[in-house]
Amino acid sequence: MRQYSRQLRVRDITARVGRELETLARLSVSLQKTLSASGIDGDLSPHIVREIQSIDFISQSLEDLGAFVNKLSEQISPHLACDADTVFASLRLQDLAAALDPEHFAEFQKRATDGDVSWF
Repeated sequence: MRQYSRQLRVRDITARVGRELETLARLSVSLQKTLSASGIDGDLSPHIVREIQSIDFISQSLEDLGAFVNKLSEQISPHLACDADTVFASLRLQDLAAALDPEHFAEFQKRATDGDVSWF
């Protein structure tokens, strides 16, 4: 007896990847704000301060990638599909796999307008 694999619409999973990237961007901004508010700037070397400030670049990159992947998903043919087992086998985190799987309900938060974060 032949076993059939579960097919995922690439369009759907790509949209979920975009939303996950936007979620990671929000988490990164939150981390940046927390570090800034913690007052850890007292005895830090300029090199360490620059390294901490790179979180802003990570946040902006994640946000841009999220928006890019969301737009990309709109351009993908609704007929293009991939094997669910194959793509999810590459993920270590079960929560991430569930968030990306269109068969799992996921409530996504709207993007917050976080504004600029001032460092030290």
